[in-house]
Amino acid sequence: MISKKFLQSSVIYSIVGALPYASGFILIFWFTRLLTPAQFGINVLYISMMYFIQIISSFGLDMSAAVMYIDYKDNAGILKQFLGTILLGLFVFGLVAACLFSFGGFQIFSKVFSGSDVLLLIPFGLVTILSAILNGVFKTYSALLIYQQRPIRFFWLNITNFGIVIGSSLALLYLFPFTLYGPIFGRLFASVVASVISVWFLTKEYGFEWNKSFFKPILSYTTPLMIYALLTWVVSYIDRFIILRYMTDPTFVGIYDFGVKLVLGIELLLVGLVNVVNPKVYTIWKDEGLSNSTVEVNRYYNGLTAFILILIPLFVLLAPILIPLVIKKEIYYQAFGLLSILAAGYASRIWFYMFMAPLMFFKRTKVMPRVFAISALFEIIAAIFMIQWFGLMGAVWINFLVKPLQALLLYRESRKVFRYNFNRWKIIYLPVIFMTVVVVSEGFITDQTRFFFHAGQLLLSILLVWFAFRKELVPFLNTLRRGTR
Repeated sequence: MISKKFLQSSVIYSIVGALPYASGFILIFWFTRLLTPAQFGINVLYISMMYFIQIISSFGLDMSAAVMYIDYKDNAGILKQFLGTILLGLFVFGLVAACLFSFGGFQIFSKVFSGSDVLLLIPFGLVTILSAILNGVFKTYSALLIYQQRPIRFFWLNITNFGIVIGSSLALLYLFPFTLYGPIFGRLFASVVASVISVWFLTKEYGFEWNKSFFKPILSYTTPLMIYALLTWVVSYIDRFIILRYMTDPTFVGIYDFGVKLVLGIELLLVGLVNVVNPKVYTIWKDEGLSNSTVEVNRYYNGLTAFILILIPLFVLLAPILIPLVIKKEIYYQAFGLLSILAAGYASRIWFYMFMAPLMFFKRTKVMPRVFAISALFEIIAAIFMIQWFGLMGAVWINFLVKPLQALLLYRESRKVFRYNFNRWKIIYLPVIFMTVVVVSEGFITDQTRFFFHAGQLLLSILLVWFAFRKELVPFLNTLRRGTR
């Protein structure tokens, strides 16, 4: 049975953990007012570049430190050396990334992918490079706090970062309207504070010991993760640069990214919940020596499936109603026609995290670059073709199709080390039915009938979830009812 404490931790980790990313979504309301549509699109490109550089500077340490922590948490001396080695690695790779991108890498990237002088190294490029490196340190410690089960510190660290991003960005936006100083320097100020706090806590609790014998196992584990993260970046962000190259106007980049940002809330909540579920799942597998599915573990993924299938159509229904209340520039309303297909792809996202979990736990990360290389190749080739022929809708369809493709490739690899036995109706068939209904019905939707179709999608999803999960939902709802008395 899922405990009350688990639910409370889920709220903290999912919602609060999403704040560093959600700040970008919240700031959209001011960006659309105090930046031109073209500047809005250019800012999107700088953010995309920041994530790319962050991957290089972190070198997979942000993803691996938390998972490998489980192996050393019962030995205080070894744990200190492990975390000290991780921190040293962040400093070294950060310095390498700073040199690499400051002396040519940034300019080459800009020329190759954007095909124009939209992105400039000085001053915004240099600020983006520094922000990326510092964010890598913050991300590493933030992920570690989840696996240490320290929700209070996690809460305050992320709230602090969130508050500084919002406050400094808004202050600079109003001081320097219709320039990029606000969004770009706002991210820098927050990353400086968050990284300093992270380093201070790490060194205070664990010192700065390091052991060179950790280098080989850490690099062996992190190198595939870094390559995987780069390929994931390609799948997630390369479409913005392809849109710029073939549609030439960064305004289109902004419209597309606006739509993607709107549905990103679904991913953020899901990632937060997965970050809570995975430590539980990994502990069960480790304590019981399992390499196969169990009823207890399956319940977590069943619950995530039910949640996401309700969240997606509810969001798609409400977004076009609520967004115009705070965003007045109608040029951004073009994104409403993209939302349903963009959001529907997340119905297959539970498969992605479910099939990736065994690869992470059994440290089979070397197969992940192969999986995501195929996805990245599909993304680049298909996006080039589809965007040239269908514009923004071409990018939307590729965004949708790549998600189940990734999950299928992960399943093919993970089943080599893990034996799955789950309720296919709950995990597979329900999301497939939902996605099929969305794809078919979108072909008949007009601006006048959009609300009614999306309301129908929500009603259908509620009925599907109720009939499939009613045995789990009834006792869960009864528990919540008793808890509110």
